[in-house]
Amino acid sequence: MMNNKLYKKLVIAMMITTISAVAAASAADTTASVRPVDLAQAESIQARAKAEQQEIKAEKAQQRKAARAEAKAKKAADAVRPVDITPELREELAQKIADDAAKSAEKAADKRAKNQEIDPVIVIGRVPTNGTVDLNLPKTVQMALDYNRDIKNSQYALKKAEYTINEAQAGKKPTVDYTFGAQRSRATDVATYASSAGSSGTSRALLDIMRRLDMDPGAYAGSGSARSANSISNAFSNGISVNIPLYTGGLVEGKIDVAKLGKTNAQEEILRVEQATKYSAIEGYYGLLAYQELQGVYHEAVDNLQGHLDNVQAQYNVGTKAKVDVLSSDVSLANAKTTAITADNNVAIAESNLNNILGLPLETKLNLADHQLPFDTYNISLQEAMDYAMKYRPEVLQAAIAVQEAERSIDIADAGNKPTVAITGGNDWADNTFPGIDANKRSWKVAAGVTYNFYDGGATKAKVNQAKQDLLVARETEQKTRESVQLQVKQAYLNIRSAAQKVEETQTVVDQARENYRIQNIRYQAGVGINLDVLDAQLSLNQAQVNHIQALYDYNVGIAKLEQVMGVDVESGVIHPSLTATTYRG
Repeated sequence: MMNNKLYKKLVIAMMITTISAVAAASAADTTASVRPVDLAQAESIQARAKAEQQEIKAEKAQQRKAARAEAKAKKAADAVRPVDITPELREELAQKIADDAAKSAEKAADKRAKNQEIDPVIVIGRVPTNGTVDLNLPKTVQMALDYNRDIKNSQYALKKAEYTINEAQAGKKPTVDYTFGAQRSRATDVATYASSAGSSGTSRALLDIMRRLDMDPGAYAGSGSARSANSISNAFSNGISVNIPLYTGGLVEGKIDVAKLGKTNAQEEILRVEQATKYSAIEGYYGLLAYQELQGVYHEAVDNLQGHLDNVQAQYNVGTKAKVDVLSSDVSLANAKTTAITADNNVAIAESNLNNILGLPLETKLNLADHQLPFDTYNISLQEAMDYAMKYRPEVLQAAIAVQEAERSIDIADAGNKPTVAITGGNDWADNTFPGIDANKRSWKVAAGVTYNFYDGGATKAKVNQAKQDLLVARETEQKTRESVQLQVKQAYLNIRSAAQKVEETQTVVDQARENYRIQNIRYQAGVGINLDVLDAQLSLNQAQVNHIQALYDYNVGIAKLEQVMGVDVESGVIHPSLTATTYRG
């Protein structure tokens, strides 16, 4: 699109061209007269120039509109986030938070030391960094229970529930209120000044203005006029009132019952968290043990393949084996070393995970008392597990408590339809000197009253209906919880049985794979077998050992899972006393 400068250049060029042509024509024909101007061509040029100018104006208007839109969008964005958090500001904020936290911790520590109190919040670092801790399974579970922060929080919730009961019970007890008041005031007798103001010539209009401005009219009165009478007084009062509720229509009683149910629910929550913590600790312990066993399997494979490669290399050097045997053996050894490195890393991660569960520094070295996953008999029927869960599982009991709370809530809502009875009494004293107790100015009262709300617009009825719907929801939730727990128990039970069968089957496969590896080695060394048979036998042995360890892990963790979904109490140990787990079959 043309701009103004380009247009001007074109017009000038056209004029120069036209003048040159005219001059040339004049030189060629001196007798010619002045040639007329082509008006049609001039009008066409002028129309094109005008159209181009309009296009330029439209383009500039579009650019200005776009710029305004961009500025408006930027302003809106700045309104959402007016200031970017720069790295410098982030560093400043982080340092401030750290300093404030350190000061708060120091202040709290000084206060605890002064009151000889112990901080209930356990801090990670109960052993030195890079220290060593010896563990067995019961010790692991107990350490997790002692440290777990979720358990601590559930214990705090239980104390809160106890205080909630105290708060609800306070609704049945008398309340005593004491009030004290003190007042100092000034009163002005304007009438006295008004009578004297007339004799002194002061206008009543001026008197009104001075009174509104809180000025002393007597100060401006003429000689001999009477001044206004100012009086400053003090007043002190004391009052004691007592309110004794006799009947609240079941409101307070219902709140007390709900608070007590809340305490029971908090107790069950502690058990639930403890059971989850126990399972987490067992899972972490057996997880580390399983990875350590896998680590041994893969390092054993590296040793086997290294020995085999040395044997193949020696036979190749004397010309009894082909180069391809050396290369394939070397490749298998390299793959085994890679797998062993992964196994080492898995052990380190599992150890850090267990340290985290126990609240120990992540660098702590853990020495496990067990060196292989156990395979103990676990005798319990599915029906016994179901019955136990329906009776003791915390979630089942909590769902039943929720139903009871919903029933109590209906009574609480219905209390609005019943009268309330209370006795009130009080004593009041007043005096113009502190502390405001004058026996001659004492007053007292004793009263009894009944309050009954005949009509509240249907609010109480609506609350009752809401509470009834909440009861239906609670009952449905209870049934859903029972069905869910039954499903969890059956799944955990079947997983244990499946894992037990896998343990027995994989143990047989491991024995066969180990024997096959031994035979293939002998055959190869005797020259009647091939190298591929040895390598395949090693891989089969590795896979059999991995499957066996996985089955043992699933079995032991499965027992812990079954006990969790059954709701077995954590203080009973790893195996519940009513169950048997005595015969070792590993």
